[in-house]
Amino acid sequence: MADTSQRPARPGRPGRDPAPTFHDEEKAGRSRLVSLLVETRSIMPSGGATGLPLILAIAAMCFLASLTLGAALSVGHAAAEWTGQLSGAFTVEIKPSPEMKPDKQLSEVMSLLGQTNGIVSARPVTRSETAKLLEPWLGKGNVTDDLPIPQLVDVTIDPASPPDLAALAINVAAVAPGALLDTHRQWQAEIISAAHAVLWLAYAVLGLVAATTTAIVVFATRAGLSANRDVVEVLHLIGARDRFIAREVQHHFLHLGLRGGIAGLALSVLTFVVLSFAGDNGALFLMPVTGLQLTHYPILLAVPIASALVAVLTARITVMRELEHML
Repeated sequence: MADTSQRPARPGRPGRDPAPTFHDEEKAGRSRLVSLLVETRSIMPSGGATGLPLILAIAAMCFLASLTLGAALSVGHAAAEWTGQLSGAFTVEIKPSPEMKPDKQLSEVMSLLGQTNGIVSARPVTRSETAKLLEPWLGKGNVTDDLPIPQLVDVTIDPASPPDLAALAINVAAVAPGALLDTHRQWQAEIISAAHAVLWLAYAVLGLVAATTTAIVVFATRAGLSANRDVVEVLHLIGARDRFIAREVQHHFLHLGLRGGIAGLALSVLTFVVLSFAGDNGALFLMPVTGLQLTHYPILLAVPIASALVAVLTARITVMRELEHML
């Protein structure tokens, strides 16, 4: 009989993988067991502190963040429009004077403005238009004909080559006694200062909302790991790594952050739409309400994205630290 002890092993058939070893089967079995355990009982359950209450908390934070960001965008846009209008125009106020009749005053002022370089147009404001400007403060119907109202002249200047306003103010007062030049520069400075204050306040509120959201996610992550400590311990015993557990927790908080962020964003958009209709009907609390511009709404999409990122990063950092002290 031929000796087969020295016979070389038969090569495997081409196109077929070698037979799995015991180590490969054990590793595959552990992976299936880990997957089955995670599917059967999630590391972060949908109930309790990591479920609906957390979604509502994130939605509330995103609602406040969206309102703050939208208000900052709206105020910035309005301030830019107002300052642009004020910087490109000024007003001549003609008060009654015993030295000259009102018609003569207006005629002299219009003649001077027409001869001044850098002035694009000059239009006398009618009494009815002036009365409408005074109605928000005096009330409708209280601007009577016997009420002395100064004559106003609305002047538009060329921003590229504006006139010398200081010299023009002297000339206006010289040709028409009682005439004053209002350049609105005081209003511009106040509007710019108020807009900057609102922007810094918005940044502070956004930072506070982000810090609050981070604290909420940290609390929820710790509570979820503590409530499911047995699951985490079993996962460790069957070979699951901390990265796998952290990845499962990240996916959970990613979904929660997106759902809560989208809900908060939807509520804020609805609020701004309601405010825009209120602005069309007049003013709100003596302030003009124009709502957000169409170009501002895509910017608000950054809020749910940021909430999801904050939730994911906070959950990962927290779960990795907790796992170091758990086992």
